[in-house]
Amino acid sequence: MDNLLYPYYSIKLWLDSVIFLIIAFSLILLTLFNSNQPFGIILAFFLIILTKYPIQKTIKNLYRSLKNQPAIELTEAYFFDHINNIKIYWHNIDKLSVISIRGNTYVNFILKDNNEYAKQLNGFLPKILFKLPDPEEIATKTEISLVKGRKEDIYNSICKFREAKKL
Repeated sequence: MDNLLYPYYSIKLWLDSVIFLIIAFSLILLTLFNSNQPFGIILAFFLIILTKYPIQKTIKNLYRSLKNQPAIELTEAYFFDHINNIKIYWHNIDKLSVISIRGNTYVNFILKDNNEYAKQLNGFLPKILFKLPDPEEIATKTEISLVKGRKEDIYNSICKFREAKKL
C-alpha cells in the first residue's frame, strides 16, 4: 500500500484555533491585570503553565496548514497524527472506533501497550490525564473533524491500513 496523506480542513482548524487563542490570551490578560494582586499574577502564571502546550500545538497546526502539510499520514509502519504529533504503530493498535464528542469526530485507538504511546505525550496536563484510570478514553484519539475529507472514508482507510498490517 502507498502512503496516504490527508490535509487539514482549514476552515474548521482556523475557526477553532482563533476562538481558542482569543479565549486563552484574554483569560491570561484579565487575570494578569486583575485588581486583586498578587492573586491575579499567580493565577495568570498557572494559566500560562496549563495553556502553554495547547497554544504551541495550535500554532504548529496553523503553520502546517499554511504550508499545505498533512494532518494525518498513513504509512506501512504507522499512523502519524500530525495534529497531536503522535506516531502510533500498527502493531500496537488493538481496536479502532469512531466517536463523536460535542460535534467533533474522533478516531479512538485502543492500544496494546499504552507506555509506547505515553512516551510521546507532551505537556503537563496530557501526562497527568494519561495516568488516570481508563486512559484509552482520554489519550488515544485523533480528531478527524480537522481533516479534509469524508470522515467515513478516512476511518475506512485507517482500518484498511491496519488490516493490511495484521496479515
